[in-house]
Amino acid sequence: MTHPNLQQAKLEGVYNDVGGIFKATVLIQKRLRELNRGAKRLVEEQDKNTIVTVIREIEAQRLDLLPDTDENREAVRAELEGFTGGAPRPTEVEATTTNEDELERRIFMALNKQPPAGR
Repeated sequence: MTHPNLQQAKLEGVYNDVGGIFKATVLIQKRLRELNRGAKRLVEEQDKNTIVTVIREIEAQRLDLLPDTDENREAVRAELEGFTGGAPRPTEVEATTTNEDELERRIFMALNKQPPAGR
């Protein structure tokens, strides 16, 4: 059952805007994870359902799924440096394999200048 604010036509519009259902699903999942971890909303949204918020962020063209290329990584790195005043905080990453969730948590914590949990 879909949320009353999420009509099928609206979802299909989002799928088309993003480039297909699979890309939209990835974008929605990543953004939901960010919002659940405390990221600020990119639209003025009063709905408590975060999926509705993400859909509205996509509709407002506040979100986009970037392909993983060297050029895009550099653009994201430059944008992050702009947020941190050009001096990114060093983040230590152990030599062991780190999963994606842990890396996202460390990036989020570094940007918010809060120490990671357990340190």
